[in-house]
Amino acid sequence: MLKFWIYAIFLILLAVIGLAIGSANDSQVTFDFLLLKTDVTVAFVLVVGIIFGVLLGFYISLLVCFKYWRQAHSAKAALNRYLKEQKKENQASAENVVAEAN
Repeated sequence: MLKFWIYAIFLILLAVIGLAIGSANDSQVTFDFLLLKTDVTVAFVLVVGIIFGVLLGFYISLLVCFKYWRQAHSAKAALNRYLKEQKKENQASAENVVAEAN
């Protein structure tokens, strides 16, 4: 767990340093959207890019987590069905043994 927090703090620190250095650049660039064209600073493009990347990363990680959760859930349901079938078979075989003994 400590390793996770060290990586998280390092990543946040790296992003903050990158944003601080990038925000010092006041040069203008022409950014062409689909409907409009505008002049923005390089710092704005940097911040929008980082925010978009973080949101996209969270979205993809949530999709992957949901996929694995669904697989685990279906495997657990299949295991429960199998255990119920085994229990019924064991009860049926026990009844047959008792019936044959009588």
